Order: sequence, then C-alpha cells, then structure tokens
Amino acid sequence: MEMLPDDVLLMVLEELYEEADIFACRLVCKRLAALALHPAVWRNFYLSCFETHCVCPVLRLAPCLADMYIKLPANGCHQWAFASTRCAVKSLWIFVDGSSNAAHAAAIICKQEINGRLTDVHIEIRSEAVAEVTMLLGMLASTSRLEMLRVEAYLPEHLLSTTTAPMVTAAVASSLRDFTCRLSAFTEPFVNFILSEHAATLEVVDLDPSPSSWMFTSTAPLLVGATNLSKLTCCCLPGMEALTACKSLKVLELTVYTESLNRPVVAGVATLLRGAEQLREVSLQYEPAVRRVTDVGAELVLALASGRSRVETVIIQNYASDCGANSLLYRPVVSALPSLPALRHLSLIEFLDNPDQILLAISPDVAPALQQVEVNLREGCAHSWIHGDTVKSVLTVNPSLHIHLWASNSGFCEAAHCQSCQLDCHAELRAVGWFFHWLFSHPPTYKCPVKHTVRFEHWVHLPL
Repeated sequence: MEMLPDDVLLMVLEELYEEADIFACRLVCKRLAALALHPAVWRNFYLSCFETHCVCPVLRLAPCLADMYIKLPANGCHQWAFASTRCAVKSLWIFVDGSSNAAHAAAIICKQEINGRLTDVHIEIRSEAVAEVTMLLGMLASTSRLEMLRVEAYLPEHLLSTTTAPMVTAAVASSLRDFTCRLSAFTEPFVNFILSEHAATLEVVDLDPSPSSWMFTSTAPLLVGATNLSKLTCCCLPGMEALTACKSLKVLELTVYTESLNRPVVAGVATLLRGAEQLREVSLQYEPAVRRVTDVGAELVLALASGRSRVETVIIQNYASDCGANSLLYRPVVSALPSLPALRHLSLIEFLDNPDQILLAISPDVAPALQQVEVNLREGCAHSWIHGDTVKSVLTVNPSLHIHLWASNSGFCEAAHCQSCQLDCHAELRAVGWFFHWLFSHPPTYKCPVKHTVRFEHWVHLPL
C-alpha cells in the first residue's frame, strides 16, 4: 500500500458507501487518516437527521457533503451541531415544525453560507410565529450564491391572507436559476424581492396556486424583468399580458380560478396566449372546472389558437368529480387543432361522454404533427376498447400517433361475455388499479421520436 499514490487510494475510498467504514480507515495509519477526510471522499454523501448513528461524527469530521436533511426541532445535541458544523453542503433540506424553530433554521442556513458550498435550499415551514418566519424569509432572501430555492410555508390560512412579511435585507448578486414559493399576502414581499434581485439569472419560477392571485398587481411586472425566464408556473396574475415581450418563455403552466372576480385577470392571460409565439408548452388547470361556455377561462383554449402559435404541448385539466360528464372544452379544443400546426402532445383531462370523441377528431389534415394524445377510459374494459374499431381506424390514419390510455380498472374485465378478454393476447394489461398504457402501431424497431420509456407504464404494440 505504501507504493500506491494518494490518487489511487482516494479512488478506493470513494467506493465506500458507509460513513462508519470511512471512519474505520482513519484508524489504520496516519496516511489513511488524512485521506479519509479528503473532500473527494465525501462530496457525494448525504446526511439525514433520521439516521442518527453517525450524525455527530460526520458533522464534526467530514469536510463536505452533497445533501443534508434536517428536521427541526432536532434530537439531543444535533440542533447545535447542525448550526455550528464546518461541513460544507451543496443542498440543504430543512423541515421546520413548531413556532420556535425558524430561528434555528436561519442559523443553519447562515452557517452553510459561510462554509461556502451552498447552492440549493429546500425548506418547509409549519409555524404560527410570524416574526420568526419573517426573519427566516429575510435570511433566505439575503443568502448569496444560491441557484435553487424552494420554500413551502404552511402557515394558518388567516395569516397567509392577512399578514405581510416585510423584507428588510441587503441587496444580493443575482444567482438564482430555480425559485418556488407560494404567492400569498404574507409571502408577496419576499417573492417580489427574489424576482427583483435575481432577474438576471432566473430561468424557472413556480409561484404555486393561490385563489387570491387577482390581488397581486406588482408581481407580473417583475416576471417580465426576468430576461432568461423559460418556465413559469403560477395562477393568472394581473398584468400577465406583458409577458408577451418575454421571448425566452417556453413553458407556461397556469391554474385558472374561474370565479367571476378573476375575469379581468383572465382576459389579460388571453391576450398573452394570443400574442406569445415563443411558447412551446401550455398547461391550463381549471379550479373549479368550467361548466358553461360563459364561465371565466373557457375562452383561453381558442385564445391560444388565434395567433401564429408554435405550441407543441397542450395540457388541459377541467375535471370536476361531482358533475359527471363535463366535456365543455372538448369542442373548443377540436376547433383549435387546425390552428396549432406544431402540436405534438395533446392532453384533455375532463369527463367526456365518449372517450372516442377526441380520437375521432384527429387526422393528419387537422393535426399533422401530433404524436401523442391522452384518453381517459373511466368505465368499461380497456382490453375490449383496445380491440375496438376506433383505435384501429385512428392508428391506421395516423401511423405515427401514440395513444396514452388512462384505465381506471385492470386492463382485463375478466367477464365471461367479453370476447376480447377471452383472447390470448396483451397479457401486460393484467394489472391492478390505475395504470397507464401507451398504444402504438409502428414497427417496434422504428426510430420513433417519442421515447418508449418503461417505468410505471406499459407499451402495447398494435400491429395493423
């Protein structure tokens, strides 16, 4: 071993997966004792407060870690150890539970900023201590060199809607690329500070749905200032029509609250959809579901198709569990298809009277680029439906199409009278519960632009 260079020994130590094994190497000789504390050995490790056997030794001896998971209040001496360690972590995950722990979380974040490696912070706050949570948000806002910040603040609803957390903090250099935080009256100053200070670098922003979004008039203008913004997830905000000028914006995921007081705000969103030629993916989730063509938000589908659209993915969720068939948006979607020549992926999630409706509306003339469409089969036998005339005729006319089937029961109904289930085929459909199936007709060896990824889904080849 004396003949081996340090680089080779480090490569061996990097293959160890248990902290205890690395610490044991320190007892072999002085050379290994030093190498066992080299940053290269520890840079891919994570530490969790839920695994208590090595927390204190790691915090005391390890020079760095990839991730650290902390729940406050912590057990025993861990709370002080987390706030005083010199171990520099890249990603920090903190779960704050209780009214007196936000200050401890702020101390931990401050220490990791000093340690100099921190780039990602994920924090979940459950507290009623407004002053402490405000201080914690201020600490997060002033933390430098962050690239990802995700804040989940679960305060009582009356505090979120009536209390404001003012930001009194120094300016920071723009560094954030990915930001997530629910926009509320309480977090609005914090959110606006982040959007303002990190406008030069922000690429992904998720402001989480909030029924009171129509009140926040100052946020959309700040989003316009994010010159590199590529993905935005939020509710309909006042002034969103100005985002037409944001040429980097490619993905827009909107929660559309359909109460009448949101009508002026939604009108601005319609203007955005008509003019934003840069969009490639649009998702509309209606809360609650629209039931009439005059409801707020029902006009957004046609607004999307009224300009020179280059949208490739459209996802519409208009689901109401208490109203049976509510296929209100089916006709606007079908009407919009000829005006969406670049559309590749279509998902319409609402209760259709007949799940074949959306398939029968698809043809190469209407949707020449379409490669994926989703169908929700709420009732009946999925196996029988696959063998039906609709699937065969649609795939014959559209050979490059892939049908994403949501089946609410097992693929086989096992009924004695079901002719399809008596056939010895499609055994992959014999699954239990909600499953997703991809149906395609092209040869399996065909170099398809759609990735046939096998995870929780089944790919079913239907040769014609």
